Amino acid sequence: MKAFSLSLLFMLLFCQTKSQDSVIGEYSSPERSTLNSLRHGAYALDLNLQLQENGEYVYSTCAQIAKGTWTVRNNELILKCREKRMAIDSLNQVEKYAKGKICGEDEVFEIKGKKLYREEMLKNKKFKIILFKK
Repeated sequence: MKAFSLSLLFMLLFCQTKSQDSVIGEYSSPERSTLNSLRHGAYALDLNLQLQENGEYVYSTCAQIAKGTWTVRNNELILKCREKRMAIDSLNQVEKYAKGKICGEDEVFEIKGKKLYREEMLKNKKFKIILFKK
């Protein structure tokens, strides 16, 4: 029984490590095209996410660049923001954006194979954030 318990514990730890290792890499949103619009509906453009082996990430949009740490829990990728800056550097001089003060809540993506997925509401309209592994 003790050997079985140790084997089960080892398998659980190994599986968790493997799932974290499998998400490491670079992701980007689909290109703008009619086919992608039909396939995915309303989705965000020009997104890039780099998940590094050391547990840190860089997430960039056309307007902002966020940095922080990431973890995997169950089938979810969780991004914990440490610093978020505006992509246009002159805006970082504005007090409310200075020193990365604009981090919000953790961002959570569902892991679907080599794709990361989440939905958000913007002005009463649902849109998708889809990131494909490169």
